[in-house]
Amino acid sequence: MINEIRLFLAAAFFCLGLYLVYDLFANGFSWVVMACAVACFILAHYVKPDRDAGDGSVLIDIIDFIIDIPFKTIAICLRAISKPFKGGDVDGIDF
Repeated sequence: MINEIRLFLAAAFFCLGLYLVYDLFANGFSWVVMACAVACFILAHYVKPDRDAGDGSVLIDIIDFIIDIPFKTIAICLRAISKPFKGGDVDGIDF
């Protein structure tokens, strides 16, 4: 029962994040709206219950995958931005 509630909340945060992204394009750019949209996608990822490979249906697995797409995109972008600034043996910007 609690997993269904968590999945519903994750879907609600995801839909709110999508609306906020639409609002960015429809009504003009705002840093507050963009920050709220990113926060909604991050909250949707962390509220979403963990899925086991054997339980659930295909529909729930598809919903789970769709909710994770924006979070994974945000994470990849942040890792790409921070990679040149890391020290050590990581390839960075050569001057």
